[in-house]
Amino acid sequence: MARAYLGGMADTRNGPEPIDGALDWFDSNATGGGEEPLVFRQAAAGMWLQDIQFGTGNALTVDHGAGLLQVDTGINASHARTMIANVRSVSDKPITHIVYSHGHTAYNHGVEAWLAHNEERGEPAPTVIAHRNVLLRHRRYRETQEWLERVTEWQFGFPNDSIVGTEMFTVLRDPDVTYVDELALDTERPIQLIHSHAETDDGSGLWFADDKILYGANATIGSFPNAGSPLRAPRDPRAWADQMDRYLELPAELLIREYGSNVEGRDQIVDMLTTVRDALRWLRDETLVRMNKGMVIEDAVNEIELPARFADSPWLPQTYGCADYIVREVWRIEAGWWDRNITSVHPAPLDDSTGAVLDAIADKRAVLDAARRHLDEGEPQLALHVVDLLAMARRDTPEVAEAKALKAEIAGVLAEDSPTYMSENYYRAVAAGHPARW
Repeated sequence: MARAYLGGMADTRNGPEPIDGALDWFDSNATGGGEEPLVFRQAAAGMWLQDIQFGTGNALTVDHGAGLLQVDTGINASHARTMIANVRSVSDKPITHIVYSHGHTAYNHGVEAWLAHNEERGEPAPTVIAHRNVLLRHRRYRETQEWLERVTEWQFGFPNDSIVGTEMFTVLRDPDVTYVDELALDTERPIQLIHSHAETDDGSGLWFADDKILYGANATIGSFPNAGSPLRAPRDPRAWADQMDRYLELPAELLIREYGSNVEGRDQIVDMLTTVRDALRWLRDETLVRMNKGMVIEDAVNEIELPARFADSPWLPQTYGCADYIVREVWRIEAGWWDRNITSVHPAPLDDSTGAVLDAIADKRAVLDAARRHLDEGEPQLALHVVDLLAMARRDTPEVAEAKALKAEIAGVLAEDSPTYMSENYYRAVAAGHPARW
């Protein structure tokens, strides 16, 4: 039975004052703006899609009879107003419900514009609904906002200090109603919210039983599952696989994904969901086999190779998430944070440890030459391991400066052949001199 919980944390229920334009950087910067906005389009009778962010994502509008339900409200107020204008081109019904597909704030930084729209029309505010775990995510975001802004720069390839201070992760509005497992809405068109535990643990899928349409939230995307983002809180690949089983129980004939084109026809939907599920479970099983043998993560991640049925699947392009990240995430969840090198269990401060290594190297030129040789021989990863003997030092010396420059060069080479978008951006950040770690 569905259980609903009203409200959130009383002292921060609606967050700070609305920030109109907190994310305007995206409007004017091509690297943040993505592609041209997707065309406002009909997905089915009484259902329309448009982009959540500039050129990406699927925000869903549903005519439920007496009004409209909106899934996700856009990346900022300006974009939200464009979204509202699109909706108003097909319907004048009141917006009665807003559903957060999950708790990533960029998907709903436009919520205040939608609330203001109802107020301007003299209509009641829509009820904002989300899974209960969104409240926990919002609490974490309030505590770690600046860190998340820095992570976003590294992960998405933004210039240094371009996101820090933009309040990208400011929570504008907590949900009015939350639920635990399922929530059936009291609407003429039957709508059931289903907890979706995938990229996040706070997702909401939507099942339209009469239409046999499933909105899969961030469990259904157009790339390899992002179950193991290097700089984010843990994401459980096993839970994502289990979510596919839950969706397979529904006799969907149309699957609306949070990213990517719709999947039409029962056979195609089953193929997509089972392929994603089986790939995640295969990776987890292979990782645990090696963990139980006593292997270390560096060897396991290099030994595990996706079989062709997954590597060549059109449902699993390794463009955003990738297999290596999932192996590492399983390891992090099951084996903890320590790499089993006794040196790192209680490390010295980085200034001291890297300085001691630097002082111990009598022939620093030999280190630089060896790193250069590995790079020239087509071994950039080995070149990184060698150059770090000098490049990690926090010293202002010619050798350290040369090592950092060489590391940036190596990172540029790795970026050209990166297995995934995020890794490419991490490499490019270092190549451009971004102080991510060193």
